[in-house]
Amino acid sequence: MICREQDGYLVMLRQHEHGLLAGKFAEWFKEQHVPAEGRRAEVLRAVSNHDRGWIDLDETPFWNDAEGAPYTFMDFPLVPKLTFYRRGLDEIEADTPYGALLCSSHYERLIEVSGEDCPELTAYLKHEEDRRARIHRLLENSKPLAEGELYYDARLLQFCDDLSLYLGLSRPGTPKSEEHPWFRDGFSGSEDFSFTSGRLISAEWQDKTTLLLDPFPFTENVEVSFKLRRVSKKDVERKGIALAFSGTPEEECRITVASKPE
Repeated sequence: MICREQDGYLVMLRQHEHGLLAGKFAEWFKEQHVPAEGRRAEVLRAVSNHDRGWIDLDETPFWNDAEGAPYTFMDFPLVPKLTFYRRGLDEIEADTPYGALLCSSHYERLIEVSGEDCPELTAYLKHEEDRRARIHRLLENSKPLAEGELYYDARLLQFCDDLSLYLGLSRPGTPKSEEHPWFRDGFSGSEDFSFTSGRLISAEWQDKTTLLLDPFPFTENVEVSFKLRRVSKKDVERKGIALAFSGTPEEECRITVASKPE
């Protein structure tokens, strides 16, 4: 679950909803910068489904007593998280082995950033290393990877994931000075895209419905919508997080991502 507090509410976005939003961004990414022999359809499915392992977990939020808030993707206990990571990757591999290779590498980067360690993590990393080696062998015997293909697609997944996460963690219209610290200096890795000329893509709200990006990564302005819930903290105190969440209707958030005027 992606969660932020706002005016007495917990604004909650399911991880798979966030993944589907990332997939929408990938669809509109400048195709001329995608390797000519790439696997576009597989990459789009992988980006959209990279967080599908969270689907069942996000049906009922869990309360973190230590933090006095719902568990989120950032602090959810590692061992069950790894179990659902693996399950999601298994489902992706059944659809697209290359997508599983891409998402497995993506998760490994996230785990490295977390700095956590335990025997279950060691076993998970070994399992995923074996998965990636198996998929590499499969691809070598069918459609070998082009030079730089996996690296480029990994950057695409990372950027679309980060941009979707930005929307989940940001109150629309937030001033640049109050931006989430993860993105204040721009989206990490975005300088690797050729059209940026080595610059980080940065975001800034024009108003409550329009987010400006510079350099602009899409073929045209992109209008997206995603579903979230604004769960009353008073309802959480009265009924608990599970009942408060299930009793809160989903609402649609609509955002236009546009190019920053010159």
